[in-house]
Amino acid sequence: MDEQHKTPLLIVDDETAIRRLLARIAERAGFQVDTAKDGIEALELLAKKTYVIAIVDLMMPRLSGYELVQHISTMNPRPVVLVATALTNGDTATLDDSLVRRVIRKPFDVTAVAEALIETARSIADKKAEDTTVPSPAIAPPAPLVEPEPQAASPEPQAASPDPLPVIGKPPPREGAD
Repeated sequence: MDEQHKTPLLIVDDETAIRRLLARIAERAGFQVDTAKDGIEALELLAKKTYVIAIVDLMMPRLSGYELVQHISTMNPRPVVLVATALTNGDTATLDDSLVRRVIRKPFDVTAVAEALIETARSIADKKAEDTTVPSPAIAPPAPLVEPEPQAASPEPQAASPDPLPVIGKPPPREGAD
């Protein structure tokens, strides 16, 4: 898959080995990956590029993951946040679950991380597709309950009528159906 069609992912962790491991897992899972060593660097990258997903370590110098998540919460559009941490459940209980989709525990299970990323990306794509396929009543009228009778061809030219709005979800005609 070429770079422009991969899901953009930002990995933020102060430990070089962890950043590299997460980046390798994400790249193999098909993501376009950028990394930041702390929250300040992450904010700089977030200002330049839109990310769909961000993996954020909570304990970092200069700007903690907690503070970074709060900054991300004000963004529009904002990436879906996954938190990577070795902290206990009590330490992560203060995270706003409307901002953080999932907590990934250190040490990592490589397969579980890849599955979490793929599942998150699919969920985002499904929601996006759902949001774009649901017709708005102001835009698309409901489908007629009865199909209009086809008009016989007339030898006289008729004025061109405007194309009707497409009806979303209308089944194709069945062969042999009356």
